[in-house]
Amino acid sequence: MKPGGPYLPPRIPTPKERAERRKRILSVALWSAAALPLIFVVMAYGYSDQAPAALRDFTMRLDQSLGSPVWEILRRFATR
Repeated sequence: MKPGGPYLPPRIPTPKERAERRKRILSVALWSAAALPLIFVVMAYGYSDQAPAALRDFTMRLDQSLGSPVWEILRRFATR
């Protein structure tokens, strides 16, 4: 007997499994596409004067820890 054990043929997914996998991939893609703009909007609101102080502080700390990408985008739009 071979050291690797018996030969197992490759597993071919059923059409139902393939459909479930496509559904999962599409769901992740859609949630990712929706989440990124939503996070940006919340962080942009956090820089406004109308935001609660706790949200402003959290937004500034989070943005600084990420390298200030939201602040840079807002600054570029404000200088136009």
